[in-house]
Amino acid sequence: MKFSASLALANRSMLRNPLRALFMMLGVTIGIASLTAMSTMGESTRQETMRQFKNMVGNYDLINIEPGASATRGMPSLTTVEPTLRFGDADAILEQVSGVKQVAEVQNAFDLTVKYRDQTTASAVYGVTANWLEMRSYFIDFGSVLTQEDIESVARVAVIGPDIQRDLFGDQDPIGKQIRIGNVPFQVKGVLETRGAGPGGSSLDGIVFIPVTTASKRLFNRDFLTTITVELHEPLNPEPVMQEITAVLRERHGIVPPGEDDFGLVSPRASAEQVADVDSTLTRILTGISAIATIIGGTVIMSLMLIAVSERRREIGVRRAMGATRQDIMQQFLIEAAAASLLGGIIGALLGVGGGVIAVLQQNMPPVLVWNMIALAIALSIGVGLLFGLQPAWRAANTDPIDALRS
Repeated sequence: MKFSASLALANRSMLRNPLRALFMMLGVTIGIASLTAMSTMGESTRQETMRQFKNMVGNYDLINIEPGASATRGMPSLTTVEPTLRFGDADAILEQVSGVKQVAEVQNAFDLTVKYRDQTTASAVYGVTANWLEMRSYFIDFGSVLTQEDIESVARVAVIGPDIQRDLFGDQDPIGKQIRIGNVPFQVKGVLETRGAGPGGSSLDGIVFIPVTTASKRLFNRDFLTTITVELHEPLNPEPVMQEITAVLRERHGIVPPGEDDFGLVSPRASAEQVADVDSTLTRILTGISAIATIIGGTVIMSLMLIAVSERRREIGVRRAMGATRQDIMQQFLIEAAAASLLGGIIGALLGVGGGVIAVLQQNMPPVLVWNMIALAIALSIGVGLLFGLQPAWRAANTDPIDALRS
């Protein structure tokens, strides 16, 4: 029998038993809807997390060197790090390590009081070199950036984030106005473009940048650094450069084997990959659960098809008596199972994509459709129908036509 004829018979059978066809589709629909919804939400969450992480680190082509023999808990600051990194370390790395494009020095502290007249706010304050803003992809909305002249002259100037501008100045133009960080006056010379929220959801715009020399000599009165940031010429192969940096710092700090390093190297790219791996693992777990739901839907198809074979024994007997072969009977029942499963998969994919998009939009994230997963889900639904329809089809094909006609 031609495939088109078998398809027409399968369609007629489902129309005669719409309730059974509905239940056959339902299990697959639920599984495929879950699968596509989870893939949409998982990919949207992963990309949003990576975007926020990129906002925070600015550039993946960097290595951050932090003080201390072990990783600092949380963000490094003058109150949490050991005084083991010095200004001279940054100069030595730039001069002695091949593969280093540029180096930036950082001193920072959190929750410092920043005032303008009678307005007060708390801010993270970063003392940085002139190249640090560019390395971390901070851009000026209006005003001007910190310059090398500001660094060399120990200037009391500041570039502020949008949150600081809003809290202290409201609708006023802050350029040229004087703020006080602690008890030290600084003149505002620029306002940053907004960076939005970081991976934890907190704003990245409540920040103040000042020259690192001014921070060290006039504000913090500290001669050690909280971070040295290194930009690489070949960011895709950071390991040799990291080994050279480690060797230079161990020599400068007088560390000999088996002594431990009094510093740590952190790669934003590696951290980003770890974040992505966590999201991917969660997505894989949820996808596995959805796949199990789809398989359960397949068992429902098999059970209902076995019942249908018992109920349609006379029909099978009549078709065999009119010349239908076992292959024709088997083909018809396989097509019925696959068609019901495919229709359930298509409906499930549409429901899953719609539900996933709605859930993502409610979290203020841009939806991302994972087309390969949608195609895989629909293909899976066909596979489930064929696999779980195989036993009922085989039983129908091997029904004795004489016994079937007598039933």
